[in-house]
Amino acid sequence: MYNFDILDLNETLEIVSLGEKIIYNTDNVKPLSEWVREEIKNYKGPKSYLPHLSSGLKVVNKKVAKEITQGYLGSYIGLSNNVQRNDRGVTLLSSTGVQGNAKVSLSIIPENFQKMLISFSSRKLIEIDWVNEKDEYLAPNEENKFYPQFKCDSLVYSLFNNSSEQSSLRQVEYKDQFWDIKNEFFWMSADRMKTLADNMGYDELYNDARTSPDRHVYKLLFGPENIYEKLSPDAKAVLDKATELVELSMEMRQVMANDENHLNSWDAGYAQLKLVWKEYFPEQFKEFRQLYKNMEDRMRPLVYELGFLMK
Repeated sequence: MYNFDILDLNETLEIVSLGEKIIYNTDNVKPLSEWVREEIKNYKGPKSYLPHLSSGLKVVNKKVAKEITQGYLGSYIGLSNNVQRNDRGVTLLSSTGVQGNAKVSLSIIPENFQKMLISFSSRKLIEIDWVNEKDEYLAPNEENKFYPQFKCDSLVYSLFNNSSEQSSLRQVEYKDQFWDIKNEFFWMSADRMKTLADNMGYDELYNDARTSPDRHVYKLLFGPENIYEKLSPDAKAVLDKATELVELSMEMRQVMANDENHLNSWDAGYAQLKLVWKEYFPEQFKEFRQLYKNMEDRMRPLVYELGFLMK
């Protein structure tokens, strides 16, 4: 490792010190990009094509690699392994993902689900600047006392980031077929959504949820693992406010739903729901984003504490 002074020019063109920067070698440590692939690296199970998305609502008909479908929950895009691509190269999707012509998505399955969200969070938490853009990500220290909490809170962080493109789509065309894409990241139960729809006379959403099972994230939060009770207070506040907004926005969601936004899907994701929240509930949505920022600011130093990046 090498220590360098960080120098800049102030307004009077004087050289000033902004601190120190450590340049570190990663040859003998496990990179994050390898850690996140461990469960799928040697996967030998069934594979088939799934619709490829470039965003939560946009299907692209491109010939790309096959993806895992047995136990398939979604995909993670994590381009490169450094801070430079955090802004535009890190995404979560409910189906397989593609950027340009790149075959870039990693399959999310139950065995690696939380690891993928941890990786996503560790990258999106860090903002890019000229000092840190080439910093390489490392596998975290899972023995650190703060790791279990980061693991739990990463679930909530990953649901509502602006790069969280998880969505639920119905009858989208891909390679001359029509597909339904479900959102395994949805955090509320099918029964609760049916009740809300029934109270509102929202038949389209009620019928979509009528025979549907609960999604993976709901089971993690409120099933045997009961992650909800393990969340930090600020993460719990974000999730509770999101639930409040779902309940508050049902009427206007019905008004706004169409074949492009697929809001009639009972398990519509944040990429869809925020369209309604921003349009009809701007003050409540502003409160929600502030709660999210509070959680984000508290979690950011843990990226360094847990060893994802070195200071």
